[in-house]
Amino acid sequence: MKKSLILLILISFSVLSSLPAQQLPPPDPLLPEDYSPEEFPLWAYDLRRYEVIAIGTYPITFFASSLIYDFSMYAANDFNPSYSMGSQRSGNDIGIIIGSAVCISLVIATVDLFINTSKRKKAEKQNDEQ
Repeated sequence: MKKSLILLILISFSVLSSLPAQQLPPPDPLLPEDYSPEEFPLWAYDLRRYEVIAIGTYPITFFASSLIYDFSMYAANDFNPSYSMGSQRSGNDIGIIIGSAVCISLVIATVDLFINTSKRKKAEKQNDEQ
């Protein structure tokens, strides 16, 4: 009895799995809509640009601050070969390099924000005059 029941279950699963599944297409195609200019406030666009620039410049500023820090340590120790580039780094040195890279990235993003805001205000002023 058990064998026939198990055989019946296996046959029914194999038959049901071989049947094609039918799904009706949606009545209207599901296409994404473009964002309208009024959908997000202007500060959200500025914040996103600030974020992208700050994060995007970080690898470059990290590399530059690492080189400058290593060379300054090398020069401060009278160009001693034991202080050559990257050889004498401690946890404190890494913290200084990361902190300076973050600060420089934020300064670059802030300068870009000021430039972008001033350009926008200048364009709005010219449009108001016309």
